Amino acid sequence: MIELVAFADLADEPLVAAVLAGDAVGVERELFAAPGDLAGAVSQRLRASSGPFARAARAGLADRGRLDRADAELGRLAAAVPGLAVDAVALADWYRREGLGPLAVHRVLVADARGLHGVEKPDPITLDDLVGRPELRADLLADLDAFTRGEPANDALLYGPPGTGKSATVRACASAYADRGLRLIQVAHDELEHLDAVFTAVDGDAPWCLLYLDDLVFDDAGRADRALRAALEGGVVGRPRNVLVWATSNRLNMTHQTHTERADEIDPEEARGEKVALANRFGRRVRFDVRGEQWYLEIVLDLVRARFGQVPAGAEEAALRFARIGAGPTPRTARHFAAGYRP
Repeated sequence: MIELVAFADLADEPLVAAVLAGDAVGVERELFAAPGDLAGAVSQRLRASSGPFARAARAGLADRGRLDRADAELGRLAAAVPGLAVDAVALADWYRREGLGPLAVHRVLVADARGLHGVEKPDPITLDDLVGRPELRADLLADLDAFTRGEPANDALLYGPPGTGKSATVRACASAYADRGLRLIQVAHDELEHLDAVFTAVDGDAPWCLLYLDDLVFDDAGRADRALRAALEGGVVGRPRNVLVWATSNRLNMTHQTHTERADEIDPEEARGEKVALANRFGRRVRFDVRGEQWYLEIVLDLVRARFGQVPAGAEEAALRFARIGAGPTPRTARHFAAGYRP
Protein backbone atom coordinates (compact mmCIF):
# COMPACT_ATOMS: atom_id res chain seq x y z
CA MET A 1 0.00 0.00 0.00
CA ILE A 2 1.34 3.42 -0.98
CA GLU A 3 0.97 5.99 1.77
CA LEU A 4 -0.27 9.33 0.48
CA VAL A 5 2.51 11.88 0.75
CA ALA A 6 2.08 14.14 -2.27
CA PHE A 7 -1.66 14.24 -1.56
CA ALA A 8 -1.44 13.81 2.20
CA ASP A 9 -4.35 16.20 2.79
CA LEU A 10 -6.66 13.71 1.03
CA ALA A 11 -5.68 10.70 3.13
CA ASP A 12 -8.52 11.37 5.58
CA GLU A 13 -10.97 12.80 3.03
CA PRO A 14 -13.96 10.41 3.33
CA LEU A 15 -14.41 9.57 -0.36
CA VAL A 16 -10.71 9.15 -1.15
CA ALA A 17 -10.16 7.13 2.04
CA ALA A 18 -13.05 4.83 1.08
CA VAL A 19 -11.65 4.39 -2.44
CA LEU A 20 -8.18 3.48 -1.18
CA ALA A 21 -9.61 1.06 1.41
CA GLY A 22 -11.80 -0.66 -1.15
CA ASP A 23 -14.83 0.28 0.93
CA ALA A 24 -17.68 0.10 -1.61
CA VAL A 25 -20.31 1.03 0.97
CA GLY A 26 -18.30 4.05 2.05
CA VAL A 27 -17.90 5.17 -1.56
CA GLU A 28 -21.63 4.80 -2.17
CA ARG A 29 -22.41 6.76 0.98
CA GLU A 30 -20.20 9.67 -0.07
CA LEU A 31 -21.58 9.73 -3.63
CA PHE A 32 -25.23 9.16 -2.78
CA ALA A 33 -26.23 12.83 -2.61
CA ALA A 34 -23.40 14.18 -4.78
CA PRO A 35 -23.63 15.12 -8.47
CA GLY A 36 -21.65 13.23 -11.10
CA ASP A 37 -19.81 9.94 -10.98
CA LEU A 38 -16.95 8.56 -8.92
CA ALA A 39 -14.22 9.60 -11.36
CA GLY A 40 -15.51 13.16 -11.47
CA ALA A 41 -15.82 13.37 -7.68
CA VAL A 42 -12.27 12.13 -7.08
CA SER A 43 -10.92 14.41 -9.83
CA GLN A 44 -12.63 17.38 -8.14
CA ARG A 45 -10.99 16.55 -4.83
CA LEU A 46 -7.59 16.28 -6.48
CA ARG A 47 -8.04 19.71 -8.12
CA ALA A 48 -9.03 21.16 -4.74
CA SER A 49 -6.01 19.73 -2.95
CA SER A 50 -3.87 21.98 -0.80
CA GLY A 51 -1.42 19.24 0.16
CA PRO A 52 2.36 19.01 -0.24
CA PHE A 53 2.38 18.45 -4.00
CA ALA A 54 -0.11 21.26 -4.65
CA ARG A 55 1.92 23.67 -2.51
CA ALA A 56 5.17 22.64 -4.20
CA ALA A 57 3.66 23.09 -7.67
CA ARG A 58 2.23 26.48 -6.69
CA ALA A 59 5.70 27.54 -5.60
CA GLY A 60 7.33 26.27 -8.82
CA LEU A 61 9.01 23.32 -7.07
CA ALA A 62 7.39 20.43 -8.98
CA ASP A 63 10.67 18.77 -9.94
CA ARG A 64 11.00 15.27 -11.40
CA GLY A 65 11.13 13.56 -8.01
CA ARG A 66 7.95 15.24 -6.77
CA LEU A 67 6.18 14.58 -10.07
CA ASP A 68 7.11 10.90 -9.92
CA ARG A 69 5.81 10.55 -6.37
CA ALA A 70 2.57 12.28 -7.30
CA ASP A 71 2.16 10.08 -10.37
CA ALA A 72 2.63 6.95 -8.26
CA GLU A 73 -0.16 8.02 -5.92
CA LEU A 74 -2.38 9.03 -8.82
CA GLY A 75 -1.77 5.64 -10.39
CA ARG A 76 -3.03 3.91 -7.28
CA LEU A 77 -6.16 6.02 -7.31
CA ALA A 78 -6.68 5.41 -11.05
CA ALA A 79 -6.48 1.64 -10.47
CA ALA A 80 -9.37 1.89 -8.03
CA VAL A 81 -11.45 4.48 -9.93
CA PRO A 82 -12.54 3.52 -13.45
CA GLY A 83 -12.33 6.46 -15.82
CA LEU A 84 -10.04 8.59 -13.66
CA ALA A 85 -7.55 10.18 -16.04
CA VAL A 86 -5.26 12.76 -14.50
CA ASP A 87 -1.48 13.08 -14.34
CA ALA A 88 0.92 14.96 -12.14
CA VAL A 89 2.11 17.40 -14.82
CA ALA A 90 -1.45 18.47 -15.61
CA LEU A 91 -2.26 18.87 -11.92
CA ALA A 92 0.90 20.90 -11.30
CA ASP A 93 -0.14 23.26 -14.09
CA TRP A 94 -3.65 23.45 -12.58
CA TYR A 95 -2.33 24.48 -9.15
CA ARG A 96 -0.08 27.15 -10.67
CA ARG A 97 -2.95 28.56 -12.72
CA GLU A 98 -5.95 28.12 -10.40
CA GLY A 99 -4.55 28.07 -6.86
CA LEU A 100 -4.98 25.77 -3.89
CA GLY A 101 -7.99 24.37 -2.04
CA PRO A 102 -11.32 26.22 -2.46
CA LEU A 103 -9.63 28.95 -4.52
CA ALA A 104 -8.95 26.42 -7.29
CA VAL A 105 -12.54 25.23 -7.72
CA HIS A 106 -14.78 28.18 -6.83
CA ARG A 107 -15.31 31.54 -8.50
CA VAL A 108 -16.86 33.20 -5.42
CA LEU A 109 -15.45 32.76 -1.92
CA VAL A 110 -15.68 34.19 1.58
CA ALA A 111 -12.80 34.60 4.02
CA ASP A 112 -12.78 34.34 7.81
CA ALA A 113 -10.49 33.24 10.62
CA ARG A 114 -10.60 29.63 9.34
CA GLY A 115 -9.49 30.53 5.83
CA LEU A 116 -11.19 30.63 2.42
CA HIS A 117 -14.53 28.95 1.79
CA GLY A 118 -16.16 28.45 -1.59
CA VAL A 119 -19.71 29.68 -2.17
CA GLU A 120 -21.62 26.80 -3.77
CA LYS A 121 -24.49 28.92 -5.08
CA PRO A 122 -23.30 32.50 -5.61
CA ASP A 123 -25.64 35.37 -6.40
CA PRO A 124 -26.41 35.07 -10.16
CA ILE A 125 -26.55 38.84 -10.69
CA THR A 126 -25.08 40.18 -13.96
CA LEU A 127 -24.55 43.61 -15.49
CA ASP A 128 -27.85 43.19 -17.35
CA ASP A 129 -29.62 43.22 -13.98
CA LEU A 130 -28.35 46.72 -13.17
CA VAL A 131 -30.67 49.41 -14.46
CA GLY A 132 -29.40 52.89 -15.33
CA ARG A 133 -26.34 54.79 -14.08
CA PRO A 134 -23.81 53.08 -16.42
CA GLU A 135 -21.34 55.87 -15.65
CA LEU A 136 -20.91 54.41 -12.15
CA ARG A 137 -19.67 51.15 -13.63
CA ALA A 138 -17.63 52.29 -16.62
CA ASP A 139 -14.35 53.03 -14.83
CA LEU A 140 -14.73 50.03 -12.54
CA LEU A 141 -15.15 47.71 -15.53
CA ALA A 142 -12.16 49.33 -17.25
CA ASP A 143 -10.09 48.67 -14.12
CA LEU A 144 -11.15 45.01 -14.06
CA ASP A 145 -10.38 44.66 -17.75
CA ALA A 146 -6.87 45.98 -17.19
CA PHE A 147 -6.35 43.94 -14.03
CA THR A 148 -7.33 40.64 -15.66
CA ARG A 149 -4.89 41.38 -18.48
CA GLY A 150 -2.04 41.79 -16.04
CA GLU A 151 -1.95 45.58 -16.31
CA PRO A 152 -1.98 48.12 -13.43
CA ALA A 153 -5.38 48.95 -11.91
CA ASN A 154 -6.57 51.03 -8.99
CA ASP A 155 -8.17 49.72 -5.82
CA ALA A 156 -11.70 51.14 -5.55
CA LEU A 157 -13.93 52.51 -2.81
CA LEU A 158 -17.69 52.53 -3.53
CA TYR A 159 -19.49 54.68 -0.98
CA GLY A 160 -22.89 56.22 -0.35
CA PRO A 161 -26.24 55.59 1.37
CA PRO A 162 -27.47 52.04 2.01
CA GLY A 163 -29.48 50.45 -0.77
CA THR A 164 -27.99 52.41 -3.67
CA GLY A 165 -26.48 49.40 -5.42
CA LYS A 166 -22.87 49.33 -4.26
CA SER A 167 -22.69 45.64 -3.39
CA ALA A 168 -24.76 44.64 -6.41
CA THR A 169 -22.34 46.57 -8.62
CA VAL A 170 -19.34 44.74 -7.17
CA ARG A 171 -20.94 41.32 -7.70
CA ALA A 172 -22.17 42.10 -11.21
CA CYS A 173 -18.82 43.53 -12.33
CA ALA A 174 -16.98 40.49 -10.96
CA SER A 175 -19.42 38.18 -12.75
CA ALA A 176 -18.64 39.94 -16.03
CA TYR A 177 -15.01 38.81 -15.77
CA ALA A 178 -15.55 35.33 -14.37
CA ASP A 179 -14.80 33.89 -17.80
CA ARG A 180 -11.24 35.21 -17.41
CA GLY A 181 -10.91 33.26 -14.18
CA LEU A 182 -11.53 36.22 -11.85
CA ARG A 183 -12.29 35.19 -8.27
CA LEU A 184 -14.48 37.32 -6.00
CA ILE A 185 -13.45 36.96 -2.35
CA GLN A 186 -15.67 38.66 0.22
CA VAL A 187 -14.18 39.76 3.54
CA ALA A 188 -16.53 41.15 6.20
CA HIS A 189 -15.44 44.33 7.99
CA ASP A 190 -14.98 42.40 11.24
CA GLU A 191 -12.60 39.95 9.53
CA LEU A 192 -10.08 42.52 8.28
CA GLU A 193 -7.47 41.32 10.75
CA HIS A 194 -7.15 38.20 8.58
CA LEU A 195 -6.22 40.05 5.39
CA ASP A 196 -2.58 39.03 5.59
CA ALA A 197 -3.66 35.37 5.74
CA VAL A 198 -5.88 35.88 2.69
CA PHE A 199 -2.98 37.45 0.80
CA THR A 200 -0.80 34.46 1.64
CA ALA A 201 -3.51 31.99 0.58
CA VAL A 202 -4.02 33.50 -2.88
CA ASP A 203 -0.49 34.69 -3.66
CA GLY A 204 0.68 33.64 -7.12
CA ASP A 205 0.76 34.63 -10.76
CA ALA A 206 -2.88 33.55 -11.02
CA PRO A 207 -5.82 33.48 -10.61
CA TRP A 208 -6.83 37.14 -10.55
CA CYS A 209 -8.55 37.84 -7.22
CA LEU A 210 -10.92 40.72 -6.47
CA LEU A 211 -10.97 41.18 -2.70
CA TYR A 212 -14.35 42.59 -1.74
CA LEU A 213 -14.50 44.36 1.63
CA ASP A 214 -18.19 44.80 2.37
CA ASP A 215 -19.64 47.54 4.57
CA LEU A 216 -16.30 49.05 5.51
CA VAL A 217 -16.26 51.13 8.69
CA PHE A 218 -13.67 53.88 8.79
CA ASP A 219 -13.82 54.69 12.46
CA ASP A 220 -14.70 51.45 14.24
CA ALA A 221 -13.53 50.88 17.80
CA GLY A 222 -11.56 47.79 16.78
CA ARG A 223 -9.30 49.96 14.61
CA ALA A 224 -9.85 47.77 11.58
CA ASP A 225 -9.10 50.88 9.53
CA ARG A 226 -5.43 50.68 10.56
CA ALA A 227 -5.30 46.96 9.78
CA LEU A 228 -6.67 47.64 6.31
CA ARG A 229 -4.30 50.53 5.71
CA ALA A 230 -1.34 48.33 6.57
CA ALA A 231 -2.59 45.54 4.33
CA LEU A 232 -3.15 47.82 1.34
CA GLU A 233 0.21 49.52 1.62
CA GLY A 234 3.08 48.84 3.93
CA GLY A 235 2.06 45.65 5.76
CA VAL A 236 4.45 42.89 6.81
CA VAL A 237 3.01 40.54 4.17
CA GLY A 238 3.64 41.86 0.68
CA ARG A 239 0.62 42.63 -1.48
CA PRO A 240 0.27 39.90 -4.15
CA ARG A 241 0.23 41.16 -7.74
CA ASN A 242 -2.84 39.03 -8.46
CA VAL A 243 -5.00 40.88 -5.89
CA LEU A 244 -7.19 43.95 -6.43
CA VAL A 245 -9.22 45.43 -3.56
CA TRP A 246 -12.71 46.93 -3.78
CA ALA A 247 -14.55 48.14 -0.69
CA THR A 248 -18.05 49.43 -0.02
CA SER A 249 -19.01 51.84 2.72
CA ASN A 250 -22.26 53.47 3.79
CA ARG A 251 -20.41 56.59 4.87
CA LEU A 252 -21.50 59.60 2.84
CA ASN A 253 -18.35 61.57 3.59
CA MET A 254 -15.16 59.72 4.35
CA THR A 255 -13.64 62.56 6.35
CA HIS A 256 -16.64 64.03 8.21
CA GLN A 257 -16.24 64.33 11.96
CA THR A 258 -19.30 63.88 14.18
CA HIS A 259 -20.06 63.65 17.89
CA THR A 260 -20.16 59.84 17.51
CA GLU A 261 -16.44 59.55 16.79
CA ARG A 262 -14.42 57.27 19.03
CA ALA A 263 -14.46 58.55 22.59
CA ASP A 264 -10.91 57.40 23.19
CA GLU A 265 -9.34 59.65 20.54
CA ILE A 266 -6.87 62.07 22.12
CA ASP A 267 -6.53 64.21 19.03
CA PRO A 268 -9.63 64.52 16.80
CA GLU A 269 -7.52 65.99 14.02
CA GLU A 270 -5.30 62.91 14.09
CA ALA A 271 -8.37 60.65 13.84
CA ARG A 272 -9.66 62.65 10.90
CA GLY A 273 -6.25 62.42 9.24
CA GLU A 274 -6.22 58.64 9.62
CA LYS A 275 -9.53 58.38 7.77
CA VAL A 276 -8.23 60.56 4.98
CA ALA A 277 -5.11 58.38 4.81
CA LEU A 278 -7.22 55.24 4.47
CA ALA A 279 -9.57 56.71 1.87
CA ASN A 280 -6.55 57.90 -0.10
CA ARG A 281 -5.29 54.31 -0.38
CA PHE A 282 -8.07 53.78 -2.93
CA GLY A 283 -7.13 55.24 -6.30
CA ARG A 284 -10.70 54.90 -7.54
CA ARG A 285 -13.55 56.37 -5.50
CA VAL A 286 -17.13 56.09 -6.76
CA ARG A 287 -19.97 57.84 -4.97
CA PHE A 288 -23.40 56.20 -5.09
CA ASP A 289 -26.33 58.41 -4.20
CA VAL A 290 -30.09 58.51 -4.48
CA ARG A 291 -31.01 59.93 -7.89
CA GLY A 292 -34.71 60.47 -7.35
CA GLU A 293 -37.96 58.79 -8.21
CA GLN A 294 -37.46 58.50 -11.97
CA TRP A 295 -34.40 56.25 -11.60
CA TYR A 296 -36.22 54.27 -8.93
CA LEU A 297 -39.22 53.78 -11.25
CA GLU A 298 -36.97 52.58 -14.09
CA ILE A 299 -35.69 49.83 -11.81
CA VAL A 300 -39.15 48.99 -10.50
CA LEU A 301 -40.68 48.72 -13.97
CA ASP A 302 -37.81 46.55 -15.18
CA LEU A 303 -38.24 44.16 -12.24
CA VAL A 304 -42.04 44.06 -12.45
CA ARG A 305 -41.93 43.48 -16.21
CA ALA A 306 -39.47 40.62 -15.74
CA ARG A 307 -41.80 39.05 -13.19
CA PHE A 308 -45.18 39.48 -14.89
CA GLY A 309 -44.26 39.92 -18.55
CA GLN A 310 -45.83 43.37 -18.51
CA VAL A 311 -46.36 46.31 -16.17
CA PRO A 312 -49.85 46.05 -14.62
CA ALA A 313 -51.95 49.20 -14.37
CA GLY A 314 -51.31 51.07 -11.15
CA ALA A 315 -47.84 49.61 -10.60
CA GLU A 316 -46.05 52.98 -10.82
CA GLU A 317 -48.36 54.64 -8.31
CA ALA A 318 -48.06 51.71 -5.93
CA ALA A 319 -44.26 51.77 -6.24
CA LEU A 320 -44.07 55.47 -5.45
CA ARG A 321 -46.29 55.05 -2.38
CA PHE A 322 -44.11 52.17 -1.24
CA ALA A 323 -40.96 54.31 -1.47
CA ARG A 324 -42.48 57.38 0.18
CA ILE A 325 -43.63 55.52 3.27
CA GLY A 326 -40.55 53.31 3.38
CA ALA A 327 -36.83 53.66 2.82
CA GLY A 328 -36.94 56.05 -0.12
CA PRO A 329 -36.43 55.60 -3.88
CA THR A 330 -33.39 53.34 -3.91
CA PRO A 331 -32.58 50.17 -5.88
CA ARG A 332 -33.03 48.11 -2.72
CA THR A 333 -36.49 49.59 -2.16
CA ALA A 334 -37.30 48.74 -5.80
CA ARG A 335 -36.34 45.11 -5.24
CA HIS A 336 -38.42 44.96 -2.06
CA PHE A 337 -41.44 46.42 -3.85
CA ALA A 338 -41.16 44.06 -6.82
CA ALA A 339 -40.80 41.02 -4.55
CA GLY A 340 -43.98 41.82 -2.66
CA TYR A 341 -46.08 43.39 -5.41
CA ARG A 342 -49.45 41.79 -6.06
CA PRO A 343 -51.41 43.49 -8.89
